Amino acid sequence: MKSLVLDTNFLIDFCQNPSNFAHSSLGEYGQLLIPSVVLGEYKAGIQKTKRGEEAKTRLAQLLARSSVKTVSIGERTAELYAKVFQALREMGRPIPQNDIWIAASALEHGADLATTDGHFRLVPLLTVIVTRS
Repeated sequence: MKSLVLDTNFLIDFCQNPSNFAHSSLGEYGQLLIPSVVLGEYKAGIQKTKRGEEAKTRLAQLLARSSVKTVSIGERTAELYAKVFQALREMGRPIPQNDIWIAASALEHGADLATTDGHFRLVPLLTVIVTRS
């Protein structure tokens, strides 16, 4: 089965709306991958919310699932980051740097990417599942 990387905006939706169609349709993927960059963005975002503790609990519940794995940035990820960065530069179509790390993580693991950001479609060889909540 294929793996699916969750972008930060999709992780937020996934945790806040467990009955959402996008959430229920993820069953076709054997594993959900959460890059450390996404985890950092999510944790930074919940620091400033009134429901931060609730968000932390939902995240902990998600991370406790055997089908969910966090993935770190390593040397291979850095190599892919450089390639994606250069390709986007040559196209004259930059995207946020954290998003390049997220795309590189998906490419490294041969995973699709779930996001609500259409600019990920600019990344060569990346399969993007753009959803709207």
